[in-house]
Amino acid sequence: MDKRHLSRLFKDRLRRVVSSHPDGRGHFMRATGIDRSALSQFLSPDTDRMPRAETLRRIAAVSGVSVDWLLCLENAPEGRQEVTQSVQIEKEVQADGSTPLDQWRHEAAGFKLRTVPSTLPDIVSLAPETKQRDAHEDARGGGVENVLERISLNDMDVEVAMPLQTLQDLSARSGLWREASRDSCRRQLFHMARICGENYPALRLHLYDGTRVFSAPFTVFGNQRVALYIGDAYLVVSGPDQVRGFARQFDRLVRQAVIGSDRVHDTLIGLAEAV
Repeated sequence: MDKRHLSRLFKDRLRRVVSSHPDGRGHFMRATGIDRSALSQFLSPDTDRMPRAETLRRIAAVSGVSVDWLLCLENAPEGRQEVTQSVQIEKEVQADGSTPLDQWRHEAAGFKLRTVPSTLPDIVSLAPETKQRDAHEDARGGGVENVLERISLNDMDVEVAMPLQTLQDLSARSGLWREASRDSCRRQLFHMARICGENYPALRLHLYDGTRVFSAPFTVFGNQRVALYIGDAYLVVSGPDQVRGFARQFDRLVRQAVIGSDRVHDTLIGLAEAV
């Protein structure tokens, strides 16, 4: 690939990166250390100027893309991200009975918390009335991570993204809820509707089409860490680039929602009445 052709392709990708930067062009320039004149030359179709290697590295780090993608050496923007010592596994319950979730929630206070639950998010879930209750009567569906337990919506914005089909299964008493009682499923959906309605917009639930979009369960705690739920433990990622990458992944789920958080209350009411 000659320099002129590479320059044209790079300019197109840089233009996409700049235009999609969540905090605008000014923040992008400050974060990358590129001044207005240099950025104009990098984007101008009349020059073949390319950034130096260190500038390319900063653009990639700030934008969450790979240098190879910027140079058109691969098609996936995220490229092959490195897994470093910032990744570890934390048990859901420690040997002394404590949980790392309390610390993570405390450290994320004042920031946004974004979560993709494995079933129903615990902040809108009805717990079983007794620990001895048959698991089939627990309308949460099992596998609740409890990442939102004891969260104060006065201190933190919470966004949840989940498949619409999970709630449709709950309403139809199918899938995880195939043996749950009609009453427990109905109460669970009405409870979700009430919590979402009363706490909007501090609590925002987005529903995407699970037949078209897939996501593993994960939670972004502010800008400090991401916890991927893997059963009775969490795969914890704390590298800044990776945390930003997961935040962007969550935002993509929100953009692909088929039912937005401002309409989810009515959807939940309708599903509850259909049980």
